[in-house]
Amino acid sequence: MLAIERQSRIAQLINERQTLSVAELTAMFDVSDMTIRRDLARLEERGVLRRTHGGASALKRMTGDHPYYARLSEQVQEKAAIARLAASLVGAGETIVLDAGTTIALFASLLVDKRDLTVITNSIHVINELQHARGINLIVTGGTLWEPTVSLVGPVAISTLQRFAADKAFLATPAISLEAGITNSNLYEAEVKSAMIEIARQRILLVDHTK
Repeated sequence: MLAIERQSRIAQLINERQTLSVAELTAMFDVSDMTIRRDLARLEERGVLRRTHGGASALKRMTGDHPYYARLSEQVQEKAAIARLAASLVGAGETIVLDAGTTIALFASLLVDKRDLTVITNSIHVINELQHARGINLIVTGGTLWEPTVSLVGPVAISTLQRFAADKAFLATPAISLEAGITNSNLYEAEVKSAMIEIARQRILLVDHTK
């Protein structure tokens, strides 16, 4: 099992059980306790859980719009498979634009060893994933923070995107249909997605079957 899959599964288990120990997770995944501790540290950095003495516990989240943190533990295997396939489509020397979303963030985590790559994004989680990647030129749109998806939206984000041309855009969406296409209930997010679509020669949608 890849680290990305194991971490996604840990996030799902923590969400379901609220708390788990390092010993329990070590037995479940048949890996060392150091591996589990690194996984928990990574997930805590992403704001998925809170590390405790000897384990981890779920974070308490406010109710309301379906947030990023709740979606992280949904459709875990599908999202990991989609992320791996998407990463295989990225070539050296390309400029790509990355939307905000849980599958997009998993995809971004698989790009850290890429070389000669330019990534344009409005996602705080993508920024966190790629901030130390030496082979990647990371461009951040700026804008107003939209908390449910932890992304940057608004006129500043759109204006920044319009300054660039990209080889590929990797997009997420809460819903898609053959009739209506890509849909989003939030106007600000929809405007940013439209701007990303406009600047990219190829558009790639990263969605699981529930969308």
